Amino acid sequence: MKKILLVVSVLFLAVGFTFAQDLESATNLYNEAATALNEGKDSLALATFQDAQTKAEALGDEGAQIVANCKGIIPKIYLSMAKTAAKNNDNNTAISLLKTSSEMAKANADSVTFEEADDLIPQLMLQNANILLNKHQFSEAADLYRQVCEIQPGNGVAMLRYGMAENASGDIDGAIETLKKAQELGEEANAKKQLSNIYLKKSAEALKTKDFSGALESAQQSVSYLDNATAEKIIGMTALATKKYDTAIAGFESYIAQSPDAKDLNQIYYQVGSAYEANGNTGKACAYYKKIVNDKRFGQAAQYKVKTTLKCK
Repeated sequence: MKKILLVVSVLFLAVGFTFAQDLESATNLYNEAATALNEGKDSLALATFQDAQTKAEALGDEGAQIVANCKGIIPKIYLSMAKTAAKNNDNNTAISLLKTSSEMAKANADSVTFEEADDLIPQLMLQNANILLNKHQFSEAADLYRQVCEIQPGNGVAMLRYGMAENASGDIDGAIETLKKAQELGEEANAKKQLSNIYLKKSAEALKTKDFSGALESAQQSVSYLDNATAEKIIGMTALATKKYDTAIAGFESYIAQSPDAKDLNQIYYQVGSAYEANGNTGKACAYYKKIVNDKRFGQAAQYKVKTTLKCK
């Protein structure tokens, strides 16, 4: 009896066989699977193609065509099911299905399906990592970003967010190294901003313990990645405390330029005046002290500097 396999979409050619009852059964299963696939019933089609393949494999050479067709179709079904799961925001299921599709397509030398599945896997992993990051599950997010970076070592966005997650989870040293890599992968501006913030935080923590040298070094690192008023202020304060007057002056004056309306501006004027005085630049010192002679907090000390200590003109 002659049987003809149904057409499966536009991907598969019809094949015909005249064999014994077992081959007829395998052929019927194949046809049922093809019908289910054409009707969009992926799960039913998958199960039925798998049954057809199993029966055909038992037939040896007589079932070889059915086996080959099933092996070509099944990875594509897994891929289709994965896309449906992803659309339904079930990324974990989608990733599992994609991995199966990728493995089977690779074994069947189906490079198109293999490459598509392999490309989608890190995309969905990245989405999952972003969700974890937004939920403040930083360690879990960092681990998933790390996996994405292992799959796609050139993915600058994943590397940047990996560094952000490491930082948020408390792995500061790891975050610094990761963010430096993100710089090299096209995320220079964003990575520098993150690195600047990390070193600014390190500087502030050093200040709490009166580690002025450490605070100064970290603040300078912060500015090296992205100039900012807060770090410049710390540079001025810590450099003044450690008698590095040129550095203090540069830091304070940069802070003044960036924060012309700062509430603590009179204090900064007094401090930069002190740095110029210690540096022997009486003219500059007087100019800053004169700015605050009427200030309630610093005015009396400034007047003493102007009239008595420096005898400013």
